[in-house]
Amino acid sequence: MAMDLSLTRFDDWRIAGLLVITTATIFLYQFGVIFDSSAMTALASAALLIFGMPHGSFDLALLQRGPAAGGLFRSRTALIILYLTCAAAMYLVWRTAPVAALMAFLIMSVIHFAEDWEGCGSPFLAGGIALALISAPSLMHGDSLSGLFMTLSGRASAAILADYLLLVAPTMLLLAIAGVAMLWHSGRRRLALSAACALTAMLLLPPVMGFALFFCLVHSPIQFRSHATALGLRGADQWGGAVIPLTLGGLGIAIAIFAMGSGQSLADGIFASSFIALSVLTAPHMAVPIILRMVQAHEAHAAI
Repeated sequence: MAMDLSLTRFDDWRIAGLLVITTATIFLYQFGVIFDSSAMTALASAALLIFGMPHGSFDLALLQRGPAAGGLFRSRTALIILYLTCAAAMYLVWRTAPVAALMAFLIMSVIHFAEDWEGCGSPFLAGGIALALISAPSLMHGDSLSGLFMTLSGRASAAILADYLLLVAPTMLLLAIAGVAMLWHSGRRRLALSAACALTAMLLLPPVMGFALFFCLVHSPIQFRSHATALGLRGADQWGGAVIPLTLGGLGIAIAIFAMGSGQSLADGIFASSFIALSVLTAPHMAVPIILRMVQAHEAHAAI
């Protein structure tokens, strides 16, 4: 019961903070106190890594406890090698086909973010909320989004991805509204408020600023709490030993990507390296469980 009460208190504080910070940021932006600049984009990008990355540090522990753990990848060392191989493959795609890498990152993001909204009871609506979050900036900040895509990929052709998002954005927003209503009706009101705040931020704020608010105040806390609960980790003394070093490792990857970049300003370099690092770490998060299930199925078939 004490654990349930502490988690409820955590959610209450998270929602209160989300409402206050989102409202204040939109107010300050609308009245010109903060504005869409390269420096602000760089600051928001850095915040993504510092405050948003820790939730991914539970991946290895979750994989080791999952039903697909065992066989060829039963050891932690083998899992780490597989994880790093997938991350390196994603980085190689960025180096050789950056527009394809950006497209893959957007698709992975939609699939991953849909996990946050499974409480609405419909995978279709959960996916709609996720795609609405990704596509919403194209409605009011299309030029900025196109510029960010070109900066991230280094290719002018990447701007067409913003046009594709604009095509689906109105429909996805309608699906997202339905999803929020389903969450509210089913009693998942904190989750409904989280979705509403995230959608508002992504719609009204500059793309990276809105994404940083969603990622750091909605996605990361939801995933962090879910993963820590699944692993039975209740406090920093229990999860700190895994979260802190792996988060620092992720930051090290981002710094290495920044160091290998060239021909960009400091602000553009921070933005690009932050998002490429997120994609490099998202790729194994999405791919490794699938690979483990495939290996497990193959081993089970071979044993027959």
